[in-house]
Amino acid sequence: MAADRKNPRTDSTPNPLLPRRLLLIFSILSALLVASMFHRVSNAVIAPNLTRDLGLDAESLGFLGGAYFYTFALLQIPLGPMLDRIGPRIVVTVLGLVGAFGSLLFAYSPSYPVALLGRVLIGAGMGCVLMGSLKVFVVRFPPELFATLMGSIVSIGTLGNVLAASPLAYLTSLIGWRKTFFLAGLVTAALALLVYWVLGKGGEGGQPSPSAPAELPIPVLSSIRRILRSLSFWEMGAVSFFRYGTFISLSGLWLGPYLMDARNYSPIQAGNLLMVLALGYILGGPVAGRLSDRSFYSGKAVALAGMVLYSVTLIPLIGIVTVETPFAFGLLFFGMGFFNSFGVIVLSHGKGLYPAAMSGTVMTGINFFTMAGGAVLMPALGRVIKSFPPAGSSYPVEAYRLCFLICFLGMVVSLVLYGLSERDAPRKGEKADG
Repeated sequence: MAADRKNPRTDSTPNPLLPRRLLLIFSILSALLVASMFHRVSNAVIAPNLTRDLGLDAESLGFLGGAYFYTFALLQIPLGPMLDRIGPRIVVTVLGLVGAFGSLLFAYSPSYPVALLGRVLIGAGMGCVLMGSLKVFVVRFPPELFATLMGSIVSIGTLGNVLAASPLAYLTSLIGWRKTFFLAGLVTAALALLVYWVLGKGGEGGQPSPSAPAELPIPVLSSIRRILRSLSFWEMGAVSFFRYGTFISLSGLWLGPYLMDARNYSPIQAGNLLMVLALGYILGGPVAGRLSDRSFYSGKAVALAGMVLYSVTLIPLIGIVTVETPFAFGLLFFGMGFFNSFGVIVLSHGKGLYPAAMSGTVMTGINFFTMAGGAVLMPALGRVIKSFPPAGSSYPVEAYRLCFLICFLGMVVSLVLYGLSERDAPRKGEKADG
């Protein structure tokens, strides 16, 4: 007993060389997530090139962009059991190479069907990157760092959105979009192979971290039944659906036209404000993770507080509060991005409610709702806006306000449901209930 009091962490203290290895693992996984985010949003910049070279109209162009989201979301269903049973090393490497091949196929596609197949393969390949990374954090990293690592890697991955903007446009102007995506495919393949290498050194990526308790594998069907019968899983899925669905619909599409149509902002002014929103999201992730791991008693508390504040930032857009100046919009958009990123902690909350042996299935199940939110709400809000008669090429402010109201109400309802969900395990310094 005396020895235990002097050194209570003897059994879980990592090897002195371990932090360096973990940093390398984190860096390679982060780089692959940057590539994944780049592929996700890259079509927006090269849309004129695709229209010209492949003879696309607006409908086929939109379907080409949406193909990534649909295959990404559908992959989440089998991905969780694959991560739990096979391990992230094999799954991330193989699917990463599939995504790389899709980029190469897309780069030299002679027609629309081939380009569509390329985008489908990219979505399928990149759909494993974030969830595979989180599974690696579960089995290879100290558990008290999970939320911090998750928030950090999501923020770093957002740099892919930045690379898919002006840098992509510049490189495309120099060497063309086909050579650009050929290079992107090569980079993606190299990073996938590095994942296989780095997770293999010092042990298979599916082995537990020194501080994680060993658990026996849980049969796939048993894991799925346990999750689907859990009310908390559906409550977390609902809030994830609206949290990401409203955010990607507004930041990725409808806020720009709103600023230009209803507020008469120039494209450059609108773009600058959307960059502020992205900056808020990048900075919010690590803060949310750190708060969840160190300062608050549960991941649910952090996620719930952040998403409530995100919902508050939607209120001025409805028209209840007047926002006029670019500075005021900048503050509003920064808060919108910053607090929305707290919603990522729902994955940490979900992981904490179930055994580590089924963590991949849990997190990919929640992530299915996340990606489905973007796939469903983006076109749905578009139909709402287009139901109003346009004035020339612009839509009235009332159309956008109704769109924002729907987003706000969706967040309120889902937050009420999420508030009723089971709380995850107590954090440091808190006594367990009872």
